[in-house]
Amino acid sequence: MQLLRNLINGITNESVAQRIGWMVAAFFGILIPVLIASYALLPEGILRGKHPFISQLELAPTLLTSTLQIFGYNLVPITLIVAANLIAQKSKIVPEKFVPLGYSAFWMITLIFALYTGTWSFEVVTAAPPLHERLLRMFNLTQRSGLLELSAYLLAAAASFKATLWFSDGKQIVRSLKPRELHLTRAEIGVLIFAIVLLFCAALIESRSILQLSQ
Repeated sequence: MQLLRNLINGITNESVAQRIGWMVAAFFGILIPVLIASYALLPEGILRGKHPFISQLELAPTLLTSTLQIFGYNLVPITLIVAANLIAQKSKIVPEKFVPLGYSAFWMITLIFALYTGTWSFEVVTAAPPLHERLLRMFNLTQRSGLLELSAYLLAAAASFKATLWFSDGKQIVRSLKPRELHLTRAEIGVLIFAIVLLFCAALIESRSILQLSQ
């Protein structure tokens, strides 16, 4: 329980660097166990074709156009994360803290990525590697985009923490702010900009990888 208290205090810290550090720790604390469990317990490819949008996405055969397509698609989750941070809910573990809902959206995206990687359910069908290779491939940032995308989402969630307008106790809004009362620091704005740049780089890497596989 103390670990969870430390986590809540960390991801709601005033310092954006502290928030990012705790978010990274929690990210791997979710990603690795879920990936390993899904690899061991679920059938390979069980989630392929189940995503309502990715399964319908048809990429252009050129690098720039397909990169922009992927980038545009990936802007949707990052926008939803920032928008969800407009609402924060009172923590049951640390009652004096309010946790933005954008964090929950990020954890859900992390969970889905872990399940897809563990079951090797990606839309581009390739031979499923063993578990240790799946883990190592994520860190090949010049060839694999997944970790870069998730890093962009994480940075956006942590950087927009102070963009909350409505604070809820789980039943009703107990405090609200006006948009002009929101003030992000230069560091937080810089992190948000970097997250968008990182997201574009991830789209470029993913587009190049898909085009290479289709040749």
